[in-house]
Amino acid sequence: MRPLRVWPWKSRATALVAGAAIILALLMGALVLRRPSAGSAPSALQSAVIQAGPFASTLGLTGVVTPGDVAGVTAPFDGRVSKVGFDFGAEVVQGQMLVTLDTSEIQRRRDEAEAEYLKAAQSAADMARWSTGPEVSQARRAESSATFDMADTQRKIAQTKALLDRGLVARDEYDGLLQQQRSQEQALAAAHQELGEALRKGDAANRRVTAIELQSARARLTEADTERAGAVVRAPVAGILVRPPGEKGEANVSPLHIGMTLSKGQLIGAIAHPGGLAVTFQLSEADANRVRPGQHVQVTGPGFEGLTLSGNVAEVAGEATAAAGGDGAGVTFAARARLDPLTPAQAAIVRIGMSASVSIDIYRNPSALVAPPGAILGAAPDTFVMVRDKRSGKLRRIAVRIGQVAPAGVEVLSGLRPGDVVVWSAHASDSDSD
Repeated sequence: MRPLRVWPWKSRATALVAGAAIILALLMGALVLRRPSAGSAPSALQSAVIQAGPFASTLGLTGVVTPGDVAGVTAPFDGRVSKVGFDFGAEVVQGQMLVTLDTSEIQRRRDEAEAEYLKAAQSAADMARWSTGPEVSQARRAESSATFDMADTQRKIAQTKALLDRGLVARDEYDGLLQQQRSQEQALAAAHQELGEALRKGDAANRRVTAIELQSARARLTEADTERAGAVVRAPVAGILVRPPGEKGEANVSPLHIGMTLSKGQLIGAIAHPGGLAVTFQLSEADANRVRPGQHVQVTGPGFEGLTLSGNVAEVAGEATAAAGGDGAGVTFAARARLDPLTPAQAAIVRIGMSASVSIDIYRNPSALVAPPGAILGAAPDTFVMVRDKRSGKLRRIAVRIGQVAPAGVEVLSGLRPGDVVVWSAHASDSDSD
């Protein structure tokens, strides 16, 4: 068999065609590899060096500036308003006249209390000298008279008996004296009983009752005098006089005016110290147990002219406030934060009733390891990060345990050390399949 002969020009042509096909395939492969997948952008690696530093998880809410420490102003007695010397929302000075009440009704009650006091005082005085008083003296005289009459009758009976024995008097005269003696014995016994009853009226129990009645009458008279003296209601402290809490936002509430009747103890208003304010806000069910008294807050507002105020959570209501309709859906919990004392310049800017933005420090760690949110891969508790090896430069998967999460970063409790370099892709969702 003859060997197969290959012409040289045919071999070169075949080689050129094969080379061109290989180059074309490589170019097409490169284009395919560089073409982004549908709906995604080119992946870019990012990195960050883990360092220890302060970390805080905050909760942002909206609220209203309210009075902090307040002094209530109340009506001293039931009466009609005869003069008003303030406006709600205005500043008042200590001792300023706020309201003057008509005293005609309190004067009538005061006169009645004085009459009762005088009667009780007379009764107490009589009780103090009861043993020598007229009632006991009269009972003693009645007893003495009965005793004397009894003795006189007994003497006459003895004389009449002697004459009867000698036959000088009739028997009926003697029997009449004996009957008189029996009547006088009953009268003497009654006199003894009346004297005992008169003396018992002045015993310790009755004297105590009289003393209590006198004390009560004196207290009522003193109270009436105090109320009458307080007919002019003055500001106990300086500050801003605000409406009573129950009147805020209520419709058809008559403002304080001349002729209005106030009840004793009725709250007229509350004086808030301008430097001691608070902020009230509402918490959802999810946040009610995250916010606790003592947590630090920062407060800003559109009317604060750039001021940032600090304070602390003062209280969180233990009972929910139902939403409109009362169906139990969307309940909230009222909370209040007390602001730190304001300077006079700050107090002149921040006013009661202004809206406020409240930022609460839910969690704070002064020295925490914080990783960028995009660097945390997986889902808790199986979270991990990609760490670049310092020697080889290769990426290693490291399991981490995370703590609090904030927009600025994620607290890493274990798995990382200061100086570690974490690496993540701009499309972290592609890394979960790693």
